[in-house]
Amino acid sequence: MLIFTLRVCFVVLAVFTGHTTGGVIYRGLFDGAIPPWFGAAMGFSVAITLVAAEQGFRRHFTRSLVALMGGLGAGLLLSLILVTAMRGVIQDTDLTSVLDAPVTLVTTYLLLITVLRNVDRWRIILPFVEFRTERFEGGTMVADPAILADPRLPALLRSGFFSQRLLIHTSALRSWEGPRNTPGDQARARRAQEIVTEIRSLPVIEIDDTELPNTQDATEAALRLARLENTRLLTADSGTARRAAAEGIPLVDLGALTRLLLPTVAVGSVLRLVLEKSGEGRGQAVAHLPDGSLVVVADAADRLGQEVEVSVLRIHPTANGRMVFAELI
Repeated sequence: MLIFTLRVCFVVLAVFTGHTTGGVIYRGLFDGAIPPWFGAAMGFSVAITLVAAEQGFRRHFTRSLVALMGGLGAGLLLSLILVTAMRGVIQDTDLTSVLDAPVTLVTTYLLLITVLRNVDRWRIILPFVEFRTERFEGGTMVADPAILADPRLPALLRSGFFSQRLLIHTSALRSWEGPRNTPGDQARARRAQEIVTEIRSLPVIEIDDTELPNTQDATEAALRLARLENTRLLTADSGTARRAAAEGIPLVDLGALTRLLLPTVAVGSVLRLVLEKSGEGRGQAVAHLPDGSLVVVADAADRLGQEVEVSVLRIHPTANGRMVFAELI
C-alpha cells in the first residue's frame, strides 16, 4: 500500500510539474503553438513509463518507515548534487531553474523505490533500534496453491529443512476462499485455510501481492512469480511439476522428495543378494545391500557364495546404519 501511494503521488506531482515547467519550455520553443495541457500530458506519460518500468522489474521486499525516510533523504541529497552539477555545466539560469523540479522529482522517486525494494538486503543500525535483514541465505521459493492444502507443509517448514523465504501469492490464498461443490473440495479448502493460518506467523513465510495481470488462475500466477523472482517453485502436484519443468522453472517437488525418503527395504520385502560369509550365530550367513547395510540370513550358512532370495523379517537401527534380519524363501 505504501508503494502504491508513492506511485500515485509521483504521477500527480509529475502531471503538476509537467504542466508548470512544460508551459515555460514549450512557449519559448514553439511560440505558444502547443496547447497548455500538453506539458501535463508529457509529465503523465513520463511518470507512467517510469512506474511501468519499475513494476516490470519489481521485487517484493520488506517495507518500513525508516527505509522511506532514509530513501527520501538520500534522494533529495542526490538531487541536490545533480542540480548543483547541472548548474555548473549549463550556463543558462532560466533553463536550469526550469529543470530543477523534474530532476529532483525523478531522482528522488527512483532512489526511494530502490531503497524500499532492497531494504531487507541491508542491516540498518540506529540508536536504540536495530533493523536486521529478514532474507534467508539460500534463495527463495514460491508456493504452488495446491501445496497449501498439504498437511505435511507446516511440519516441513518448522523442521528447518527449508531455510529460504517461502512466497505465497495473494491469488493462492484467494483460490481457497471461494465456495466448493463437493464435500471433498470443501474439506481441502478448510484444511488449506487452517494451514495458512498456522504457518503465517513463521519467519520464512512472506505474502506477496505482486501485480500479475492476465493470469488465468492461481497456479499460473505462482509460475509467473517464480520466473519474476528467478527462484524455485514448491509443489506436490505432478501436473504443476511437469508444467514448471516444461517452462524451465526450477522446482522442489514434495511428492518426489517423499518418494525418495521412503525406505527401500521394509518388513516383508523380498531381496535378491549374494551370501558373502558366515554370520556370528549358528547357521547364519551375511550379505550386504548396495547402501552397505548388513543383512543377516538365518539357516543359510550352507549357501555361501550363492545368490538367493530372502524375505525381510525385521530391521534393527544401529549407530552405523541399520541391520536387516531375513530368512530364505
